[in-house]
Amino acid sequence: MTTASHLLRLGASDWSIWNQSVLRSAGFPVSGANRLSDPELASAADLAVAGKTSRDEFQAAYERAAGRLSEQIRLIARDPAFREAVAWQNRALIANCVDKAAAGEPRNVRGRNHESTIASYWQRYCVKNDTVGFFGPVGWTHWSAGDAAVRVASGPRLLARRTTYLEVWAVDAVARALEQEPELLPWLPPRRVNSFDLVGRTLHRTNRPPVMLTEPEAELIGLCDGVRTAREITDEILWSGFPELPTEEAVFDLLVDLRERGLLHLGLEVSVSAYPERELIDRLGRVGDPAVREAVLGRLSRLLEARDAVTAAAGDEAALVAALDHAAEVFEDLAKVDAVRRPGQTYAGRTIMYEDTVRDVEVHFGAPLVDALAPPLTLLLQSARWFVAEAAREYRKVFDEAYERVRARSGDAPASLAAVVAAATPHLFFSLRELPGPVARVVEEFQRRWQEILRPPVGVRHHAVRAEEIADRVAEVFAAPEPAWAAAVHHAPDLMIAARGPEAMARGDYLLVLGELHLASNTVESRLFVEQHEDPTWLLRADEADHGDRRVYLSSPKHWQAVNSRTYPPSALMSPRYTYWSLHPDAGGTPAEPLPAARLVVERTDGELVVRTRDGNRRLDLLEVVGELLSAAVVNGFRPLPPAAHRPRVTIDRLVLARESWSIDATEISWASIKKEADRYLAARAWLTEQGLPERAFYKVPVEDKPLFVDFSSLVLVNLFAKAVRRTAEAPQTRFTVTEMLPDVDQTWLTGPDGAGYTAEVRIVAVDPAAGVARRDSPAPRGRPDIH
Repeated sequence: MTTASHLLRLGASDWSIWNQSVLRSAGFPVSGANRLSDPELASAADLAVAGKTSRDEFQAAYERAAGRLSEQIRLIARDPAFREAVAWQNRALIANCVDKAAAGEPRNVRGRNHESTIASYWQRYCVKNDTVGFFGPVGWTHWSAGDAAVRVASGPRLLARRTTYLEVWAVDAVARALEQEPELLPWLPPRRVNSFDLVGRTLHRTNRPPVMLTEPEAELIGLCDGVRTAREITDEILWSGFPELPTEEAVFDLLVDLRERGLLHLGLEVSVSAYPERELIDRLGRVGDPAVREAVLGRLSRLLEARDAVTAAAGDEAALVAALDHAAEVFEDLAKVDAVRRPGQTYAGRTIMYEDTVRDVEVHFGAPLVDALAPPLTLLLQSARWFVAEAAREYRKVFDEAYERVRARSGDAPASLAAVVAAATPHLFFSLRELPGPVARVVEEFQRRWQEILRPPVGVRHHAVRAEEIADRVAEVFAAPEPAWAAAVHHAPDLMIAARGPEAMARGDYLLVLGELHLASNTVESRLFVEQHEDPTWLLRADEADHGDRRVYLSSPKHWQAVNSRTYPPSALMSPRYTYWSLHPDAGGTPAEPLPAARLVVERTDGELVVRTRDGNRRLDLLEVVGELLSAAVVNGFRPLPPAAHRPRVTIDRLVLARESWSIDATEISWASIKKEADRYLAARAWLTEQGLPERAFYKVPVEDKPLFVDFSSLVLVNLFAKAVRRTAEAPQTRFTVTEMLPDVDQTWLTGPDGAGYTAEVRIVAVDPAAGVARRDSPAPRGRPDIH
């Protein structure tokens, strides 16, 4: 068996990884988190709790600590880089919060609120590997068979490149405003609704009755390809000699009527891309009337100039705030809608523009690291393959039941794919906080099997096993067939390395730490990563090599909350070799014409559900067709060990599979509700000792989408922790998890131009041995090994 040029084999196994990986890192040195720490206060509290000093002595130490904290908050609020980062995320905070703290303010209710807000942003910028803006730059690592475990070469600057982009929703909003101009009507490009299917004079629609068109309507819709303008289409249809359409104006009126009836698109809507404005410029550039063309391009140029001013303001917080304010004013004047949408939502693409950056660093990982990673990682990947196979089994049951319900309603008519997917949707729903039911059932069995293999003892802090000792059992327990859908040939582990610098790694003094393992997904296909690669076509070729022509991709509609310009969906690695289908009336943007959902029906063949076109010319396995939905459902399901009151750190060879953690009921933490800050901090220190928790940790509460950082020596971070606990105590789910910080603040291997350490993780694309198999219609076997 040969290995493709983009792959690196994992040891003696059949598993491989891409030889390039994303480097995600914080944009501020991790040492910055220590500015919120206060070991002196923690020591004073611990002595008071132990009865070795008086309450008055602690109170004096607390008052000194409050002064130190106020000074640090004031200095952070004055930090130009911090202010620039906040300006990108919430520029209203600069005047309403950051400026007030920078000027110095009393620690009254308002002052403490500002203090907490600033600390919350600061700790994130220092310790979280979030990929956003200059405070979370993208990098790339290379894997090879070289002798060095790691080589890190930082450039003279933190950033090699920074780019400002317009959000696609913002460009669409401007496009909608422009297309209202009557003079533009002849130059708008009409297009068919991607999910509808025109057969003769019958227009089949998704989840709605078909429409019987007149002959002129059917011919007109058939001519609408999204490329030709209304005038070009009018010139052609007038040759047909329909008496109902004697003039250009009559054709235009019919186009508008069909648009109003929802039977075609007539506008300037653009597809999701890194530069959606270029598509709009291209369409406006085809306006045949020079005066109209120059007018609309001139209006759009105002937004482009505002974006360029934002780009030019990089590194100057005051100029950036002014430029962002001006851009918002220009946008609202052009689009007549607010410059912010979906406030408070995660991954919402809330503002009209964003910045992505590339870190100025070269990182190469060599054979010593690969050799250490391969044995444990291949065991996890084998279990990931099993997980996906079990999820496929669960979802075959879901879709079987959905199909039967649809068939019972449809009588003799074929069951439409859209109706079957709609019936199954409640079982596909997921969020950052909750897994779909079928996936949760797989997780339960998955954890039982890993628990039986690892057998972590109770009452220990660390539990270590050797990969070679459990390899046979893993192979037996997690035996699994080939992935049931194309996207499932990929899994994406996030790998952290706990080491005190590259030199320590060279000595072999390091631990590998698994962050998350994203199932059945190539998380590198998000546009924020692809656009920051030096050669995006390399990524596309790698993806094509792994999928062959097997992948069937559901075009993502822009009204989905998860869809934005930066993250998947939609994929930024779409090949003309793949098959696309459209369930919703959207702008498309796929490199090959999508199959409309209204053309697709589901039937049972040899006991299995298959999707076919109404004319029977194409047949596809159902799970392959809905594979993108399944990947989204299972992506966060890799949870090999269940939460426990205390769970030890579990290590396979050098890879930490699970960091030490504690599952805690928020209703049992009474100290979080103590009103006086000094008393609350004192009680927190006593609780910390009682629970045996580390000084620094991450905690995941059900009222937040992402983990939060706490340093229990920090007055302000303890306050934030207590607030989260209080909110959780009032939530339907009151248990939350605290996890050790590993790597810790002194275990960073990635350095910046000044030699400072930065937190980092490597996002790997792992490839199933079945990758590259070019077939779409082979249902997964249903048998599975039992565990005893």
